[in-house]
Amino acid sequence: MLLIPNGMEDKINDDYYTKVINDEGFPNHLDWFPGMLVHLHLSHHAMPLYENGLKFSESAIMLCFASQDVVEDEEKEIITTHLKADEGWGATHILTHYKGENGFEVQTVFNNTSDKEVTLEMINSASLDGLSPFSYDDGSTSLLYHTFKGGWSIEGKHVCRTLSEMNMEKSWGGSFDCEKIGVIGSKSVGRYYPYAALEDTSIGCTWGIKLKHSSSWQIELSRYGTPLSLSCAIGDYKSGAWCKRVKPGENYTAPIAYVSVAAGGLCEVSNDLLEMNNRDIDAYGEDGMPIIFNDWVTHWGDSSEEKLLSLAKKMQKTKVKYFVADDGWQKGRVAGDWEVDEEKFPNGFKAYTDKIREMGMIPGVWMEFESVREGSKQYAEEYDHLNLTRGGTIIRNAAFNGLSTKFLDMRKPETIEHLDKKLIRFLKDNGIGYLKMDYNASLIGCDDEDSLGQGLIDHMEGLYNFLKRIKAEIPDIIIENCAAGGSRLDPKMMSVTAMSSFSDAHESMEVPVVAANMHYLISPRQSQIWCVLKDEMSRSHIQYVIASGFLGRLCWSGYIDKLSDEQFAMIPEAESFYESVSHIIKHGRSKVYRTQPVNYRALKGTQTVVRYSEDRSEILVVCHFFDEAEKTEINLGGEYEIVNSLYNENCTVNSGVLSIFGHDRSASVLKLKSAKGSI
Repeated sequence: MLLIPNGMEDKINDDYYTKVINDEGFPNHLDWFPGMLVHLHLSHHAMPLYENGLKFSESAIMLCFASQDVVEDEEKEIITTHLKADEGWGATHILTHYKGENGFEVQTVFNNTSDKEVTLEMINSASLDGLSPFSYDDGSTSLLYHTFKGGWSIEGKHVCRTLSEMNMEKSWGGSFDCEKIGVIGSKSVGRYYPYAALEDTSIGCTWGIKLKHSSSWQIELSRYGTPLSLSCAIGDYKSGAWCKRVKPGENYTAPIAYVSVAAGGLCEVSNDLLEMNNRDIDAYGEDGMPIIFNDWVTHWGDSSEEKLLSLAKKMQKTKVKYFVADDGWQKGRVAGDWEVDEEKFPNGFKAYTDKIREMGMIPGVWMEFESVREGSKQYAEEYDHLNLTRGGTIIRNAAFNGLSTKFLDMRKPETIEHLDKKLIRFLKDNGIGYLKMDYNASLIGCDDEDSLGQGLIDHMEGLYNFLKRIKAEIPDIIIENCAAGGSRLDPKMMSVTAMSSFSDAHESMEVPVVAANMHYLISPRQSQIWCVLKDEMSRSHIQYVIASGFLGRLCWSGYIDKLSDEQFAMIPEAESFYESVSHIIKHGRSKVYRTQPVNYRALKGTQTVVRYSEDRSEILVVCHFFDEAEKTEINLGGEYEIVNSLYNENCTVNSGVLSIFGHDRSASVLKLKSAKGSI
């Protein structure tokens, strides 16, 4: 499968497809091998040459074209391609284009139409092969590979390398190289984001691929001769301890992937792929862009009814809709039992939530319901029949706080019944309208008749279905996806939650940097940003913090009750401006500019995030000045004027160029509007 941007067809190197015989008369297949629609590997076949991958396996080479169907309706067009091997099994490749989107949804299905059971050890969700068709050489310096790193409170760092830097130049005898990234385990964004892009800088074209999957996964950039192949899949036998036996007459469906190509760079293809997630976000049904308050960085777990209500009275003067009690409301502050601490809430939790609603806000609560922690009654051996095992032994992993953690088996009906009583009934009985779902320990796999990897997939599918069950039982519930901050920001988990914690970066100077990183990875309307205010902060520092909230969903926390009148007045002022630009945050396209590379602990220079509205008639500009701030000039691509600002250090627009400058550790937030007829 090869994607070409409209208008660039005539730029293709004709030799890329026609030069199959070299000057000596020998086949040139290693130079011009076009690739495959589906990559898979069956255990009884020979493994490919790659040391770390299973692409271009003997199994994949056996697949031949059988037929193709095209179906179109008002909403979408689907191209289904059927492949068949002489052994009797085959694969189905399903390419779906939803009209109005700049990308494709791809899914691969393995069909065992043979008379024997076979074992899959790898199957890709999508593969973009024959890259780059515009090149006249091996692209060692002109092709750039873009990936994004995970990491606690340093999420989303962009890594860009040439093929030469990756040691993926073409060798003298042909090339069989594979650069594999991925995650092993249930924290789907623990080390990398399931997204990668390949940019051909010689022509200005970029391909992107993203996986919708919540357990072990892999993305492979591989070379078989001159062309490159960019693919995504569940973690295979080598990388994710995964295999799956498929009996005669059975099928196995790989996770959904998103692919796109753009005339331009990383910014263009990233925005195209993000807009494809809007179908899932819209389906969740959250109305507007409400503001959140969370008491974590206020009480650090030492909360109570009295303390929370005191804060709520203060927040009544703001536009906060969701008032969230974080960790600390439950007995013992451990995960598992979910019993209200009666000393902290002497009138019961319902009495507390009723008062929050009387104040005009929706009460929220923090829970980490997928696991049970040492110190809870639920951790006892008598409940181990509900927990996951590996090798027949109960899995015990350390959580972020160092406590031993067991994991509920989301595949078991008795586990779901237990959570119906402990979680759903608790939410209903106490009138809770917002659930912050946390996850602080990870597992690499669990017992299953096929493999540890397949066990993890089925377990995470159970969680996915349970989140849909919560929404069905409580239609108005808002679920926040949190996992030690932003460790599960994959498209599938985010499709069944309203928004996500972007990070555990609460009050550090790098908050706006991590928040800006997210603009190429998740939709800003799902990216909840901590805006922690404290009474010891200067006015400039408070502006720096508040401006960060305009990079996603605004979430207040901190010592709000200790702020001076002058400091507190900055909250409603910011909220009013936020409401005036929330439509740009919700539906828009972003571009991130930085004058210096990111060093999280020693930020220097200037960062500017420019977000255009859907029709490009308006722009939201969020600018942060770090140490040694530098002047920035940005060509906006049209004539615009500044119509409003929250904080404007020294920003001007002249002939479509935005000039930005400010003093160290400050911020500017601007709203621009296009001059009539300029776009």
